[in-house]
Amino acid sequence: MSPLIAPDNAWPIWASIISGAAVAIYLEQKYRWAANLSGPVVALLVGMGLSNFKFMPVESPHYDIVDGYLVRIAVPLLLLRANLVRIWGETGKMLIPFHLATLGSMIGGVLAGLLFRGRFALVTEVSGVMTASYVGGGVNFVAVAESYKVPSSLTNPLLVADNFIMAGFFVVQLSLAASMFFRRHFPHPHSLDGDKEDVRALAARHWCRKEIALLDIAKGLAIAVSIAAMAVLVTNFLKARVENKLVASIFANPFVLITILTVGLATVFHRNMERIQGGDEVGMFLLYLFFTVIGLRADFMEVVRNVPVLFLFCLVIAVTNLAFVLLAGKWLRLNLEELLLSSNATLGGPASAMAMAISRGWSNLVVPGLLAGLWGYVIGTFVGILVTEAVRWMLGR
Repeated sequence: MSPLIAPDNAWPIWASIISGAAVAIYLEQKYRWAANLSGPVVALLVGMGLSNFKFMPVESPHYDIVDGYLVRIAVPLLLLRANLVRIWGETGKMLIPFHLATLGSMIGGVLAGLLFRGRFALVTEVSGVMTASYVGGGVNFVAVAESYKVPSSLTNPLLVADNFIMAGFFVVQLSLAASMFFRRHFPHPHSLDGDKEDVRALAARHWCRKEIALLDIAKGLAIAVSIAAMAVLVTNFLKARVENKLVASIFANPFVLITILTVGLATVFHRNMERIQGGDEVGMFLLYLFFTVIGLRADFMEVVRNVPVLFLFCLVIAVTNLAFVLLAGKWLRLNLEELLLSSNATLGGPASAMAMAISRGWSNLVVPGLLAGLWGYVIGTFVGILVTEAVRWMLGR
């Protein structure tokens, strides 16, 4: 049965992609059930509904524009505020537990890759994709998945499994923070203050509407597109001259170069970059377009079949992350709140860490948690590629 909209019918296809992303964002912000599922999963389900019910085509050359161009613009937009001096200066002691959590994700990624070898296709690539996601977030998930051309038959169920794991671990981490058992065995100074904090007032200070001007959008997009263009040119130059596969996979990768260029710009010209409003919002909207497109390419039954094994795969990485950061933190006598918040920042990203700190009343950890998560965006893609290559080497591929 042919789809209602033909693959080359540009205007209806773009109208459906953009509307699908907008519906996902609306539902996520309006309804609790959609927020619990998470926006990316809702966008995925919207896309799957459109294609599986034959309203939209499964493949179209217009989908390639989202993959090949818009995703590469989204990454620098989301990193415009990644000023390394501020991150390292204001995050303070949080960087120690955050890097422990990062190491836990890396160990978990390698472990999952070895445990699940032969269980599904591209297990080594999926190891890197999920490690990147569990160090940074969705932007790193997308970057590594695109770097290795992981098909929608894997990225779709991965997104579903990933978001269910994140939601579950958010609840687990909040429970551990309130647990008297863990409070007896770890220092917990922020919890003592947080118990007295007005959580609603703290939330109101941080979740507010931003001002944005036309010039902000113009500057952000001009910078993002220029960085993406430069990264592609340098990548093509390096690919033609670098023979070592490991070096080429890391440094001749457009997403790694985009990250390096954006972070360098955000650090050197931090005052100018921090004045640009709306980069996060525009960048995230472009990622929602990507999530909608990978949903359009998905077969619903194939996603359902692959979710259970990929759920277990993600669970191995998340459990290893949390267990490692708690065990190493206990040995180093670190604070319980910083350990749990670091695990949350790696598994869920900066917004999740910020939400956890606010919900527990840890006012002194709101900004450090946000910046630690942003640091995860900076290193996540590099770490994900490194884990992929490590698992490939261990499996002799």
